[in-house]
Amino acid sequence: MNGNARKISYLSFAASLIIAIQMIIILFRGQAACLNEGCRIIENLAVIPPLYFNLLGFIYFQVIFWTIFMMRNRPVGSIDWLKVLLMAGLGVEGVLLAYQIFVAQTLCSYCLVIFTFVLALNIMAGWQQAVAGLSVLAGILLIFSLLGFGPSLLLSLKNQTLNAGTYGIRTCSNPAKKVYLFFSATCPHCQKVLDALAGCNSCDFYFNPVSRLKNMKLAGVKKTPSYSPEVNRLMLALLGIKTVPVLLARDPSGLSIIKGDKRIISYIKQSCYQAAPLPYLGPNAVQEKNMSIYGEEGECSMTIDCEHGAK
Repeated sequence: MNGNARKISYLSFAASLIIAIQMIIILFRGQAACLNEGCRIIENLAVIPPLYFNLLGFIYFQVIFWTIFMMRNRPVGSIDWLKVLLMAGLGVEGVLLAYQIFVAQTLCSYCLVIFTFVLALNIMAGWQQAVAGLSVLAGILLIFSLLGFGPSLLLSLKNQTLNAGTYGIRTCSNPAKKVYLFFSATCPHCQKVLDALAGCNSCDFYFNPVSRLKNMKLAGVKKTPSYSPEVNRLMLALLGIKTVPVLLARDPSGLSIIKGDKRIISYIKQSCYQAAPLPYLGPNAVQEKNMSIYGEEGECSMTIDCEHGAK
């Protein structure tokens, strides 16, 4: 085993050890350790749980570690599987990096650590491997930069409506309107609104979470077969809104967007809990054509835990 191969084996084992520690943290804490909130956003956008995502990374680095030992007596002219694995890993990490930059528009510090490990392994494998790997990485970033990934384009590509982001519906016998509640399971201000939604007589309530719900029960709500939190996040991004709870309702005068727990509860009492609903008379509305936006204190950031980001 030459010097470079030995260094690669040490570094790949170190990377797998870090990932193993992360998996242990997930098992005991229920969430991954990370230095910034970008990790939480990327986790919500992934289709598999963080534990399985890390397990794939652990297996990858372990395969590299053991491949080095298995290829010590590789015949001349045979395929160098180590370089194939290193190139494949850099390609995958390049796609993940480009996704963070151009799609999620946020960086995950833990993901960057793993990316650095894979990049370093390719550089240590020799200058030819380094040049080839950096060329692949540059090509991936270039292609992603030339593609459109704006929120409106993503919504049109998915051909989705707000109903695609609805977790469940609470219906009334003679609804006068539909209202969509955007909320987070970890937001205490959202919980105040959910607690206030007991009974109704003139509104159908659509519950649209901004992240996937885990073991959350909403009384009287009929769950939909499937829902996409990404649609809800994209819709709020289109409106320039970065906090929850948010209530979206269509009034005779146009579209109303109510932000903050107190204003939402006030709106529901005036517009949804009366036989003859009254128009919402909340002060300090921001008028934008046929859309009114009511905002106040009592909101949680969608990217920062509410105990640090509540207003």
